[in-house]
Amino acid sequence: MRPRDLANLDECRDCVCLAVRTTARRITQGYDAALAGTGLRVTQFSLLVMAHHLGAPSMKRLAQLLHSDPTTITRNVQGLTKRRLLTLSLGSDLRERKVSLTKKGEAVLLRALPNWRAAQSDVVASLSRAELTRLRALLEQVGQRKRSR
Repeated sequence: MRPRDLANLDECRDCVCLAVRTTARRITQGYDAALAGTGLRVTQFSLLVMAHHLGAPSMKRLAQLLHSDPTTITRNVQGLTKRRLLTLSLGSDLRERKVSLTKKGEAVLLRALPNWRAAQSDVVASLSRAELTRLRALLEQVGQRKRSR
């Protein structure tokens, strides 16, 4: 690539992905700071909440719902399993594993809930109800778009 070709990169300053990822990191840092005393990061908190709401989902189902790589889910679940916050059981076949919240996981989740609420309130307070509703709708709309090739 020649130096004058680099001028073509000017359009990349408006990269939507970079803007969303940067904002997501800042928001994540706020939640992690609020949860710091609980022993959980927001990603772990969310995984425990999902396991509770879904009632023993498979690892594959968790990965699908979180739009995450299955190996990332496996790694995160294993860490929470070692801490005895989650338990794994056999699914419908030998390859499938079901993820369940343990009593200890429930207790940790309930202790962390007020901290999560504080972080959630901070984010929500930065927007009006209408803006928050619109933001969620826009994120869903953009997230549902099929990649064009």
